[in-house]
Amino acid sequence: MNKLFYCLFFMSLCLKGLAQNPSLDSLINQIHTLGKQGPTPQRDTLIIAKLSLLTERAINLADKRADGLLDSLGHFTKKVNWLKGKGLYSRAAGKRQDRNGNYTEALRLYSKASEILTKAGGDPYDLCYTYILTGFVLNNNGRPDKCIEYMEKALPLAKMTHNTNNLCWILDFYGDYNYYDNFGIQNYEKALSYYLQVEKLLPRATSANLKADNPHCIANCYSQLGNEHLANHYRDKALKYAQETNNRVVIFAIYSDLAEIYEKKKQFAKAIEYRKLSLEYARKSAWMEMISRAENQISQTYEMAGDSGNALKYLKDYKTHEDSLGRLSVNQKYAELEASYNFEKQQTRIKTLEYEALKQADEKKSLVGMGLIFSLLVGIILIAYVFWNNKQLKKINAELVEKNEEIQGALLKGQTIERKRVASELHDNISAKIASLRWRLEAINPSFQTEKESKIFSSTVEALSEVYTDVRLLSHNLLPAELELHGLAKALESMVKEINSLGKTNFSLSISTHDERFTNKIEYELFSVILELSNNVLRHAQAQDAFIALTQVDSKLRLVIKDNGIGISEKASKHGMGLTNIKTRITSLHGEINFVSMPEKGTEVVVMVPVV
Repeated sequence: MNKLFYCLFFMSLCLKGLAQNPSLDSLINQIHTLGKQGPTPQRDTLIIAKLSLLTERAINLADKRADGLLDSLGHFTKKVNWLKGKGLYSRAAGKRQDRNGNYTEALRLYSKASEILTKAGGDPYDLCYTYILTGFVLNNNGRPDKCIEYMEKALPLAKMTHNTNNLCWILDFYGDYNYYDNFGIQNYEKALSYYLQVEKLLPRATSANLKADNPHCIANCYSQLGNEHLANHYRDKALKYAQETNNRVVIFAIYSDLAEIYEKKKQFAKAIEYRKLSLEYARKSAWMEMISRAENQISQTYEMAGDSGNALKYLKDYKTHEDSLGRLSVNQKYAELEASYNFEKQQTRIKTLEYEALKQADEKKSLVGMGLIFSLLVGIILIAYVFWNNKQLKKINAELVEKNEEIQGALLKGQTIERKRVASELHDNISAKIASLRWRLEAINPSFQTEKESKIFSSTVEALSEVYTDVRLLSHNLLPAELELHGLAKALESMVKEINSLGKTNFSLSISTHDERFTNKIEYELFSVILELSNNVLRHAQAQDAFIALTQVDSKLRLVIKDNGIGISEKASKHGMGLTNIKTRITSLHGEINFVSMPEKGTEVVVMVPVV
């Protein structure tokens, strides 16, 4: 790369007016100085490192030149062909997607950066920071457990570097984990201890974000602990530094805190004033996560103030941004990456074992050949070796079987965790919103000009009630606690009780299973089948009564579900109403399922599943 290219690069930055922030200006000048030097590998890699830092800071500050800097970083990386530079570019590209709310793509790019930086080796600072960013994405998408795993992975690397940025970010997260109510802890004294540790490390840190965010976090803790004097001192310090460095995210957070203070005092006009300022700076930051939070917060404040119109307006904006963030797809992407990583490790282990087995087989052949030449004693020794070798192979095979069982167990555990999360989301979020919408429609009580309009309105309210009932039933039975703690029988008793509370079809239950537990897979799959068949009865059978019987006969479980409804057609019994999924589940248990149905006389489903 020649000097002219760098001069043109620097000139373009100056013409665009980038010199508006001290932290950016310093890096611009350093890159400009390096560009004047003669081309060497050392100079070129140093330029990429500086440009990477400049690009990420510009993204953090929502600077309009961030995209241009990212393009320049990609171009330089291709020219120099430096492995670590490619990792830095992937991380910067991931941060751009992160700020735009494209979390799935951000997670993919961060994972790619981690892989490249691991191969590149050297100073662990950048790899450590990439782990931290990956953890933050997972935390913002409802996986604090995975975020903690990445923080623990990053912590030893953070302690190896003189620059304390990474160590500060890790301790800052632990402070947040103990402070914010969405983590369910709210231990303000413990949170404060982490934030004060960060404060001591700041002199060796270079991150402007940390120096603005840390006093803001300390202020929050002192406010919760009742020390308003220190809270105001640290809040003023944070606001002053954030304004000097144009840190819009921290300014947004401070105004949000002030709004919350006035909410508690019931001074809603003042609270709304700060909410508007908070939203203004969230939008200036161009960080979709912060914009979404600000819109949700101002909607809640308007609702507290009794202004339902503005509350609904900002709630719609919040929902639009939340839908665009695609949080569910992030968890799916992480599961894919994790499964791929585990599969690669398993394949490597299998290849190693296969190589060892082949190597041992070759040794065996060699010894057999020698045994034909040497004495009977050598033959006896050879036979002993063959027995030992076969034992080793059996041991290896047993290890492979054990690993496979571990993978299956991990998969079931992952499915269980995801079902819990979905059940919680249905119960705590969607169910509440449907109930709220139904209540608002019922509260309208409009006067219609025609009977047709009145019927449409009434049917809409009734449909919402049915949806609420379905969601409530699904959230309660998606993965009940009784299934994990007490087994299939207790879970079925709770399910039948829940269904009967709906007042549609009366279910009765008979269980005779010797009061024993079965494998997790059998209990999970059978419960899912029974739930699906029961839902079919509720939705389609038009039955007054239904009967569920679960009986253990020797080494098999016999399940019978009967109703006195209208029956189902032969075509529906083969393909309809989710029955394909039911048959798939029974097949996975090596079981059998049969349907007997007659029009107007009901349906009987019989399932046989081996338990040994």
